[in-house]
Amino acid sequence: MPTRVLFVAVALFAAACSGAAGQSDAGAPGGRGGAVGVAGAAGGASGIAGASGAAGADGALIDPPGLDVELEQGGAGLFDLTALTLRDGPDGLELYASLTNVGDLPACDAALKVTINDKNNQPLGMFINGLDTSHLYLYTLPDGSQTIAACASPGDVTMTNIFTMAPDIAVADVGSVVYYYVYFVLDGITLIDPGFTVTGVQAVTGTDGTSYTGTFTNGLTMTVNSPSIRVFPVNRVGRPLAVAGANGSVQIPPGGTWTFQTDSVDMPGVDYAVFPAASFSN
Repeated sequence: MPTRVLFVAVALFAAACSGAAGQSDAGAPGGRGGAVGVAGAAGGASGIAGASGAAGADGALIDPPGLDVELEQGGAGLFDLTALTLRDGPDGLELYASLTNVGDLPACDAALKVTINDKNNQPLGMFINGLDTSHLYLYTLPDGSQTIAACASPGDVTMTNIFTMAPDIAVADVGSVVYYYVYFVLDGITLIDPGFTVTGVQAVTGTDGTSYTGTFTNGLTMTVNSPSIRVFPVNRVGRPLAVAGANGSVQIPPGGTWTFQTDSVDMPGVDYAVFPAASFSN
């Protein structure tokens, strides 16, 4: 039975969240997402809706203090948005978010959409990006061929960042963040274990900040290409503060490894979350 992989996440999400004014270029390539199925898409919002940042950034689930985080009207789903960071970056506003699959089904090819509003509740922009997930599933298509889907299993924590906000927007301009998410529920999928694994992660402090080293292992029965790693440093309650990344231009055979070192971040936090990805050969 042939195996194939379809990577159409960005197009699907743009269609599902029509009217998006911007989209991150750090989406869900390779093993992070891309399976398309016929089981239908779902969306929703829950979690910390209506909350605002509390004092003490190291223990806050929302930062900056006083920022309102609200759900978009309509629907509910498998995810809770549990933490969010909005900060001024070197090229403009940056957003980092953490969501947990609180349902009993895998959520595949998921994305987060946010609308940034000013202090008068007028929209400054709408943006979308894929969620980084930790698990791969095998999905059999109606024609008998198979594809690999990147999904958040029940209980999984997922994260994302959005950098492509207008450079003239600053945190001081923002009054609220309104969020929504989309995902696919695919019937008849099977967890691939172990999939991709990351071991031996070490934080390395240098003159440019903190980078991360480690080893990516391909647990699939097929060769993968262009492996990548995304590491989100987090505060003591799991709120993502930044993201570091590494991309390889290598092929990794079944059981093979790739040693990586990410670029640097200026906020190492107290812990981190790691998400591996890769492209597949047909």
